[in-house]
Amino acid sequence: MTAAPRGVPVISRWKQSPDGSISGVISGSGEFKDGEPVTTSPIRGKAVGGTVVVTKSGSKYFLSGGDSPAKASNNAKAAADARAKARQEAAEAKKAAREEARKVAAAKKQAQLEAAQAKKAAQEEARQAALAEKQRIAEERKQAQLEAKKKAEEAKAALAAKSKQASNPKAEAASVAPVMGRPTISLFGLGGGDDKVAPAPSPAAPKVTKKQPPPAVKKQAPRGVPTLSGWRLNGDGSISGSISGSPNFKDGERVTTSQIVNGRIESGSVVKTGSGSQYFLG
Repeated sequence: MTAAPRGVPVISRWKQSPDGSISGVISGSGEFKDGEPVTTSPIRGKAVGGTVVVTKSGSKYFLSGGDSPAKASNNAKAAADARAKARQEAAEAKKAAREEARKVAAAKKQAQLEAAQAKKAAQEEARQAALAEKQRIAEERKQAQLEAKKKAEEAKAALAAKSKQASNPKAEAASVAPVMGRPTISLFGLGGGDDKVAPAPSPAAPKVTKKQPPPAVKKQAPRGVPTLSGWRLNGDGSISGSISGSPNFKDGERVTTSQIVNGRIESGSVVKTGSGSQYFLG
């Protein structure tokens, strides 16, 4: 049936509710205006488009347009499937986001671990380098002390030998010319008295001339170089003594230098310390 029977209102754009009632837009009714939405009481039987349905109260309506129950069911199923698919896609997107966040966190943790390991390795390398440098400096200092001690011992031995030689000079034997005795004169036959012989005078004692060493020329400190008097060499290679001619100390003040690294450690020499200071050994 394509048209409503005479006197039967038409309900278009209709749908059936679960309780069996029909909702839609009515026309051709003496009780409602055309286009007014209405909801019937539950109908008897199935709601099929293009047919007349009868409510339990006896009212008749022609169903035109709208959706049939089968189509409505299909639409509802499609909508439900779409909602389920949307929920599944949302769940998968949420799961993917969690996985991505987990990967980012793991990568960040790995980067932090690698940075910490690199920092630790750099610190260990710096510690090893510092230890090696410390050992090198200690070895150089020890070697310098040994060399300074050796030089000090050599200088001390040379100074002792020189002092011993100066305190025991060899006396040169002076040459003495022999003295001839005077001849005796016989007085016999020259008149009176017995013959007498004049005694020969005693030879004079030989005169020994001692050769004196030339006077030592006392060395003077170069201009601007302080003088250390009454000095002595210490075991660590430094020198202690009374200083004079220094702008930093009073004359006669006792001082101890740093380690001597250059110069002969003997009186009359200029020596130089590791820090570059110079001193004249008086």
